[in-house]
Amino acid sequence: MNNKGQALVEFVMILPVFLFIALGMIDFGNVLHQKYQLENDLDFITDLYQEDKQSEINNYTTLKKINVNYDYDGEFVMIELSKRVKITTPGLNLILKEPYYVTVGRHIYEQ
Repeated sequence: MNNKGQALVEFVMILPVFLFIALGMIDFGNVLHQKYQLENDLDFITDLYQEDKQSEINNYTTLKKINVNYDYDGEFVMIELSKRVKITTPGLNLILKEPYYVTVGRHIYEQ
């Protein structure tokens, strides 16, 4: 009995599933990395906002391709940043709804 052919067929059947999982993990890692990078950008933009440097905020967000949204609520301002993340895994873009946006926000007290 030849088991080499059976092992090859099993390997060929499981290979697409394995590749989907491996590439999906890489994409999720990329999404998490972009989120943490956006958190760092939010710290910087929050500091610039408190120093009233709107032109520098505009230059920085244009350079990094970040969308900024301000929501004023009485004494507080919600600064929200969002950035488009490219999903490269075939099929995962259908699950995560391409284009996928990572969004972070922060409430700050406006004096």
